[in-house]
Formats: sequence, C-alpha cells, structure tokens
Amino acid sequence: MIIMAQNAAEQLTVEQTNEAAQIAQPKQQPIHTPVPTTLPNKITWSKFEKVLVSGCSLVLTCMMIMLVATKISVTNTQHQLQNVNANITKVGSSNTSTRQVINELTSQSHLEKVAQKNGLTISNTDIRNVNK
Repeated sequence: MIIMAQNAAEQLTVEQTNEAAQIAQPKQQPIHTPVPTTLPNKITWSKFEKVLVSGCSLVLTCMMIMLVATKISVTNTQHQLQNVNANITKVGSSNTSTRQVINELTSQSHLEKVAQKNGLTISNTDIRNVNK
C-alpha cells in the first residue's frame, strides 16, 4: 500500500510542476497589431446602369451566337469546297485517260492493225493530219 501512495504522490507533484511551468511562461504579444478594416457601403445601381449592363450582355450574347453560327457555316463551305475539288481532280484524271485512249486509237500503228485485220490497205498519200 505504501508503494501505491508514493506513486500517487509522485504523479501529483509531476502534474503540479507542469501546471506551474505553463503558468510561469508569459503570453507572447504579436509584434504587429492588425488594423481593423471597415466594410465599404454597398452602392446601388441606377436604372440607367442596369439597362446598360443588360443591353451590353444581350448584344454580347447575340454576337457569340452569330460567331458560332458563322464558324459552322464556314466549316460546311470548306467541306463543300473539298468535295468540289475532289470531283474536279477525278474528272481531270478521267479526261486525261480518255485523251490517252483517243491518241492510242488514232495512232498510225493502230489504224494499220485494224486495216490488216479487216483485209484493207491504207494509202499514206491520201491521209492528212489535221490539228487544232
């Protein structure tokens, strides 16, 4: 029992010394004291300002919508232009290949082959070349 009483007494003295140390330390004051700020008074908007802000907002919204619509229109037009250019290229290559076939069919060697195949003869003195 005596041992328990000594432990309790030791604990009591340790707690008292901790409290005394906390009390003995002076509280530190901040170096700079904060300056109290005053809240500004709310300023109400006049009728003219409200109309002006509403009008500007409406004009800005309309301009944004028109900008998006114009961009969509430009994109669609660019797609149509690409399609037309692709068709032009396709027709150009078709024309080139058709000209090549015409040149092959009207060549002198081809005409001679067709004439021999059908049992005809070609007289070179009667042939004239006409160019545009």
